[in-house]
Amino acid sequence: MRYIAVFPTLTLAQKASRLLRNDNIAAEVVKVDSSRTRRGCSWGVAFDEEAIFSVRMIFSNKSIPEREIIKE
Repeated sequence: MRYIAVFPTLTLAQKASRLLRNDNIAAEVVKVDSSRTRRGCSWGVAFDEEAIFSVRMIFSNKSIPEREIIKE
């Protein structure tokens, strides 16, 4: 199973993806369908379920504000 961290812009999703890859976490920038999020269409970063704790810590430490994290 994978999760998607949702961001308001493509630029922020790309930055988040780079941060995760720098920590050896497989991450992929994806377009998130508007029906999957609370705020309409967005961009996201998909990653494996096992990395959820590390992802949250990285985003928190680097002040990367995800809108939400959804299961894929």
